[in-house]
Amino acid sequence: MEVKLDYHNQSMDEIVFDKRNKNYGAYVLRQLYDKHLLKALSISVGVFIFSMYTPTIAKNLGLFKEKQAEVLDTTTIVLQPPPSIKPDEPPPPPPPPVEPVLRPTVRFLEMEAVKKEEVDEPPPPTIDQLDKKDIGVKDVAGEGTDDPPPPGGDVGGGAPVAPKFYERVEQMPSFIGDLQGFLGDNLQYPTQEYNDEVTGVTLVYFIVNSEGVVEDVALKETSGHKALDAEALRVVKLLAKDGKVRFKAGKQNGAAVPVRCVVPIEFTIE
Repeated sequence: MEVKLDYHNQSMDEIVFDKRNKNYGAYVLRQLYDKHLLKALSISVGVFIFSMYTPTIAKNLGLFKEKQAEVLDTTTIVLQPPPSIKPDEPPPPPPPPVEPVLRPTVRFLEMEAVKKEEVDEPPPPTIDQLDKKDIGVKDVAGEGTDDPPPPGGDVGGGAPVAPKFYERVEQMPSFIGDLQGFLGDNLQYPTQEYNDEVTGVTLVYFIVNSEGVVEDVALKETSGHKALDAEALRVVKLLAKDGKVRFKAGKQNGAAVPVRCVVPIEFTIE
């Protein structure tokens, strides 16, 4: 007689191990699987919660020391106010001139081919004779030094030669009044060039001497048209007319010096 099995009321393990030895280890492991899974999940959740709250617990127990906040130095430094600048206040006097040390020199002999019997000059100095001495135009006794000779001035201990004029100084010359207005009022556009609509810019040199008088007016850069250049020179030379003081002289080291300036004369047709 065939026995019908009721699979609806049996578990999967009972169906799989039907008519088999249920004492076999696999059946027992399957019976304990849910229990082991629940136990492992509970342990994992417990370890996770414990690790999350461990820093808080340790802090409450005083195991961790709080880091003290860094204290910044807030010392107040009071600065002195800068000195007032007065435009009309004269500049400080220049430092006293330093007298140059007189250096020993040996007269330089130019080599010239002459007959032996006509030679009446002493032989040129040797290397030993030139030790710590400069080459000059005459023999000068002085104090030997290892320092190089000072820039400028005559070779051989002569007095320094001041330049004829300066290109750039600490305080450049300034026109007394309106320079552009003066040039514009006196400039006359050449008739032929005006009718031909010829334009250009002429650069003119001039020197403002130590008294503020304009001297040595000269052409620096041409406009490309002789008539325009001639008119530019004419109007700038009006600044030098009658030796009238037109500028406040330029200054270097507090002393008035001659300065060469340049002014552009522009010819345009509006």
